[in-house]
Amino acid sequence: MANPLLASMEANESAFASSTQQYPPQMAILDFFFPGFSMYAGAVQKHLHIDLNLYLPLLLLTGALTVVWNYASSYLWEQLEAHFMSVVDIRTDDEIYNIIMAWVARQKFSQGSRRFVVNTNLNSRSYRLWNWSDYDEEDEEEELREEEAARKKKALSYTPSFGSHYFWYRGRLLLFRRSSKEKQNSFMLVSQTEEISILCFGRNPWILKELLMEARQLYMKKDAEKTLIYRGTMKPGSMESTWQRCMARANRPFSTVILNEKVKKDLIEDVSDYLNPATQRWYSLRGIPYRRGYLLHGPPGTGKSSLSLALAGYFKLRIYIVSLSSITSNEESLASLFAELPRRCVVLLEDIDTAGLTHTREGNEPRSQDQSTDNSNTTVPGQLTTGTSNSNSGGRLSLSGLLNILDGVASQEGRVLIMTTNHLEKLDSALIRPGRVDMIVEFGLADEGMISSIFRAIFARLDGDDDPEETTEIPLDEEARQRLKEEKAKKRAAEAARVNVLAEEFAAKIPAHEFSPAELQGFLLKYKRDAEAAVANVEEFIEKTRKDRKEKQLKEAEENIGRQEGAGREGE
Repeated sequence: MANPLLASMEANESAFASSTQQYPPQMAILDFFFPGFSMYAGAVQKHLHIDLNLYLPLLLLTGALTVVWNYASSYLWEQLEAHFMSVVDIRTDDEIYNIIMAWVARQKFSQGSRRFVVNTNLNSRSYRLWNWSDYDEEDEEEELREEEAARKKKALSYTPSFGSHYFWYRGRLLLFRRSSKEKQNSFMLVSQTEEISILCFGRNPWILKELLMEARQLYMKKDAEKTLIYRGTMKPGSMESTWQRCMARANRPFSTVILNEKVKKDLIEDVSDYLNPATQRWYSLRGIPYRRGYLLHGPPGTGKSSLSLALAGYFKLRIYIVSLSSITSNEESLASLFAELPRRCVVLLEDIDTAGLTHTREGNEPRSQDQSTDNSNTTVPGQLTTGTSNSNSGGRLSLSGLLNILDGVASQEGRVLIMTTNHLEKLDSALIRPGRVDMIVEFGLADEGMISSIFRAIFARLDGDDDPEETTEIPLDEEARQRLKEEKAKKRAAEAARVNVLAEEFAAKIPAHEFSPAELQGFLLKYKRDAEAAVANVEEFIEKTRKDRKEKQLKEAEENIGRQEGAGREGE
């Protein structure tokens, strides 16, 4: 008796063999390029009764035309772009990229694109570079409603995704193209790089230049009353150094800087004279390097960094901050950063006494072998060195290398250099000699005049302050408006007199030259809406601060004794 299962399998195999024998030779070629095509064709013929042999020439022709069209269209587009279109390419490592992306984020084609990139200002460092929202985290008002703050903090911004996007600008059809590429550097690090281009039809690129100028003007208008702060950092995915914009702060009034008025006046006059174009010509005609350096020294919290920011805002200059104590700071990276500086800017080197560049040219005595070995074991690549060796091995920054960058033959001219330190006595004399440092400004602990000035700065009524007792209704009668104006002036005069009396009382209770301006400001901010409470609680603040200082000194002394005892036991 025959097995039914074997009979069924043999019948299927014979049917499949008979069906495959019907296919022409070109089907075998297709089966070679597309494995399984013959089986698919057999299934279609069996179940749908459609013979693909009849449509095979049409399918082949369609495929061939598609390949030819793709090649021809790409070639024609390349020729059209090369001979009949104008193109502007924008690099991501230039600030113009931030300017263009801020402009694009406001356009209708960006808002209506079906494929887009969305950003918020939360945990997105790159987005903050070109965020066009009027809201700025640095300018947030203290009395901002909670729901309004939440809405603004979660604001979304949309930009077109990668690809090509057409849009109209001043009656002209333009193309915005955004692409992403992988880039591998010499250190075998792979990073994603973005490229954007804007194209227009026609050989005259005037419309593109108009667009760039409009975007730049809008961007500069947004930051007109702000101080732009840049920091030296490394490019993503590479070891190259670059300047990165980190924030934009509202210009700080120079009057809020707590410093001797004569010193502030002399400093402003000196910087103003230096930035005068006539001064640059005067330097050039006499062969004098066009540079200016300032050293701000004093205890922590006395306002050295605040003065630097206020100075940059006063003269509407960008400020570039360099950290010499960073492990990536070496002569090559620092020289690259200084080479990219604009001609008119403020360069801030903070706390140079902590960078290890102290008294390195005076100690030329030969070191012992043990000391040399110990130093070599504790120094890592990229770390700052205090040695006097001429070699700059390991990518370390030496004092001579820093001096060559600041005022060497290839150094940048036209910038305002500001250095800050907490310990002037630790600095090498070569670093602060005349020519490198033209003015030294000392910041001391608060005296009686500074204490009262800080109090008035905190509690004085300013034009932007809101008065809860004032109403927003403005009388229509001219006489009534004048009377209301006089009443407000009297009220403000009385308030100013009250603050002055409290300021003198507050200054009388604070010992001179014992507290820094930052400590006093931190205390007063706790009572920023209650001046009387600040005066009443100042004795408690003095007692607590002195107690904390003594405890800190005792703790440091115990730690020093412990380290000395440990070193003595190791020596035994």
